[in-house]
Amino acid sequence: MLREIAALTCAILALAIVAEACGTPAADPSADSQAVQATNVRRTAVAEGQRIIANIPSATPLPPPTATPAPTCTNAIWWTEARSHIGESRTVQGTVVSTRPTSGGAALLELGQPYPDPVGILVLVPSAATATALNGRTVCVPGRITLAEGRPTVQVRDTAAIVVVN
Repeated sequence: MLREIAALTCAILALAIVAEACGTPAADPSADSQAVQATNVRRTAVAEGQRIIANIPSATPLPPPTATPAPTCTNAIWWTEARSHIGESRTVQGTVVSTRPTSGGAALLELGQPYPDPVGILVLVPSAATATALNGRTVCVPGRITLAEGRPTVQVRDTAAIVVVN
């Protein structure tokens, strides 16, 4: 009987050792999930570091598009659209960013972008005196849009045709 008890004790002890070695579930399940979470956080940090070292940029979320408001003048287009309307008679709206005198007392108004940027629009007005007063103002200029020296250009015959928006 003593042998049977000793054999049973050895068997129980052997099962306990095997169970411990094989990884029995932990008594506290939160301790195990904390270890898994820590491992996942480290893996994410390592992956981010490897992405940076490999110079692979992460996707940047784009902001939602904002609608461009309509010009305030009737049937007008923005100065940014004038290049696609070469040869048409349209009213162009934009801010006067610079004025320059020309020969013969006329003046050049630059809408949108100043010279030498080819994106802006040139407006030729007959009177330099009224042109300087328009600097920094938003205006609507009616006329035929032409292409002169690579820039959209509008020639105004009468400065009274220019409408000041603000």
